[in-house]
Amino acid sequence: MLEKFVSIKNIGRFRDCNPRGDVSFRKLTLLFAENGQGKTTLCAILRSLQSGKHEFISERKTLGASDPCSAQIRLDGNTISFSNDTWSATYPNIAIFDSVFVHDNVYAGDYVEHDHKKNLYKVIVGHKGVELAQEVDDLDGQIRDANTNIKTRSAEVSRYLPQGITLKAYLAWQPVEDIDDRVKRKSTEIAKRQRAVEKAGEIKTKGLLAKIQLPLFPSDFTTILAKKLEDITTDAEAKVIQQITQHQMGHQGESWLSQGMGYIKNERCPFCGQDIRSIDLISAYRSYFNVAYESLKDEVAQLSQRIKSAIGDSSLNPIQQTISGNMTLIEFWKQFTGVVLPDFPFNEIQQKYARLQKMSLALAQKKQENPTELVSLDVNFSSALEEVESLRPSAESYNTAVDACNKRINKLKDSVQKGGDLNVLRKELADLEAKKKRFTPGAVKACEEYQKAQQAKAKLEEQKRKAKNKLDQYCKSILKTYEQSINEYLDQFNTGFRIVNTKHRYTGGTPSSQFQIGINNCSVDLGDPKTPVGIPCFRTTLSAGDRSALAFAFFLAALKQEPQIGDMIVVLDDPFTSLDRFRRTCTQQLIRQFSNTAQQVIILSHDPYFLKILWDECPASDVKALQMSKAGNTTVIGEWDIVAETQSGYLKDYSTLLGFYRESKGDPLSVVRAIRPFLEGMLRIHFPGHFQPSEWLGDFINKIRAADPNNGLSHAQVDLSEFEAINDYSKKYHHDQNAKADSEPINSDELHGYIKRTLRLVGGD
Repeated sequence: MLEKFVSIKNIGRFRDCNPRGDVSFRKLTLLFAENGQGKTTLCAILRSLQSGKHEFISERKTLGASDPCSAQIRLDGNTISFSNDTWSATYPNIAIFDSVFVHDNVYAGDYVEHDHKKNLYKVIVGHKGVELAQEVDDLDGQIRDANTNIKTRSAEVSRYLPQGITLKAYLAWQPVEDIDDRVKRKSTEIAKRQRAVEKAGEIKTKGLLAKIQLPLFPSDFTTILAKKLEDITTDAEAKVIQQITQHQMGHQGESWLSQGMGYIKNERCPFCGQDIRSIDLISAYRSYFNVAYESLKDEVAQLSQRIKSAIGDSSLNPIQQTISGNMTLIEFWKQFTGVVLPDFPFNEIQQKYARLQKMSLALAQKKQENPTELVSLDVNFSSALEEVESLRPSAESYNTAVDACNKRINKLKDSVQKGGDLNVLRKELADLEAKKKRFTPGAVKACEEYQKAQQAKAKLEEQKRKAKNKLDQYCKSILKTYEQSINEYLDQFNTGFRIVNTKHRYTGGTPSSQFQIGINNCSVDLGDPKTPVGIPCFRTTLSAGDRSALAFAFFLAALKQEPQIGDMIVVLDDPFTSLDRFRRTCTQQLIRQFSNTAQQVIILSHDPYFLKILWDECPASDVKALQMSKAGNTTVIGEWDIVAETQSGYLKDYSTLLGFYRESKGDPLSVVRAIRPFLEGMLRIHFPGHFQPSEWLGDFINKIRAADPNNGLSHAQVDLSEFEAINDYSKKYHHDQNAKADSEPINSDELHGYIKRTLRLVGGD
């Protein structure tokens, strides 16, 4: 329980407040203060104590004060101090109803804003609901921070993001193998294509590569070497051989004889002219050198020339020219496109064909020397032939490469003809470079940080979804109960309206309350500053008194469902302000109920009569009346005589006069100024209806003097002279009669005498 304010310094009007006397609080404490004496500041101090937020105090630092704000409060036997913007301890179990509660939680001016709905929601759902709502709110804040983080991370990734590529697609890219080589190749290709554009005319006219054609070795070579003449008689053959041997003709003998047979004319010898028809040797010659023989000899005789023609140097010249020409063309074309031919050295071709030619000519010569004899192939010939044949796969590979190069060349020619595709190539290079950059350390880290941020947000959103579900389940029952409690209080205040359709929403991502005003079976939206003119809403349907009643009902309903109400200190700052007068008693009764259930109730008010009602209903041991009043340049908290303060003006004036008359108590100027209003009050009581509120004692005397016998005022004429004498004495101390009333000298004895005469008029002496 709050026991007392020990000291308050440099906070609002409390420049240096050190309460004296019996200023301890009770279970019900009534704190009277005129407007402007610090009630709002006192609530701010208690709100800071409840929340631990120093701003409620620091924003109210006494203007012009050089020393810091400080306060000491006695609570439950302990002194809690505020200094250096910090409380030594907080006291959460304080509930405060004041203009701040209304402004923050219910409405401000004519409107119920979204912040009011969010704050009121926290009031409605209580501590447990606030914890659940706070969890949702905290997660929502974390999600906002996560979104900010994602935005930051996205900006970092954007530094690497190629134009025209979405962030989602960029993150899905995978590393490209041999990216450096591919970039290099593409750059080279672009450089070549650029050169191709520059030399487009030359490219269009430049020739293609040519294929090589290896010479073919005579396919019947081995067949000719193997030929023999089986139809020549053995005797003829023997005679021919004998003749060649006798005449030592050697290997040229057979051909010499064969040729000579061709010169025989008219059966006479081409040498001696003799008749040869009867010569046996000539018959043998004719048998040996028949048509088949002649044919064979011709075939054998031509074999060497055929070999020279087929695989001789002249047959290799086209190959040499083709290889040389291709090498020249390759040097030109490789500037623009990837053309490569395998190495196919002409020297090797020439050497292998020359060796084959040598081996084959030797065999042909041997056959020519003895055409009818079989000539067998030797190892050297077979080896030479195999070496030549081994050139053919290389030639085929070379020609395949020629086809591939020509395909590229034709494509290049076509692209040059059409204007080229440099832009396409540049785009491909840019894509490769972007993919290379995507997996540099900086880009990888940026992408990973962005993905982590996305994952963190997704996790928070899932946590928020679960927290909202828990809060939704809790609020289904609590909101209905709260609405019912509010309407019960509104019914007690006889407001003529209710709240309906109470629910919670997540406008802006955080939970807030939503309700409508129910009037005459119609549901009216609260509206806001944007609500069009002419549409019923909170601003147009509720009077100032109704709004105050609604705010107070919200506060009381929250207290009613507070499970720890017995530990709560309830502070009410002018709860009756703006309420219609007929709700005074209802308000007093509700406060009395909570003073029985709460640990302590503190009422701050500028209305002493409202406080007096509460005083009268409470046992003296449980209630304390205190007052905040100005003392010099500060407000102080002191004792307050609520009974004396709430007397009628007539009785207060009577007590003032009687105190001075009997005990010389009171300020003489205040005492003398009480004479005239006392007599006016007495006359109003004795002669009701005869005097107007705007009239004063001089007017009363004139009416009494002028009253005829039928006028009730005639009964006062017996004391008319006394009224006149007392009025003449007292009027000089009132500003309406004397501008220098404050400096008019007062004689105590004279004052005492006139008070005596005044009291006699009412039988008080």
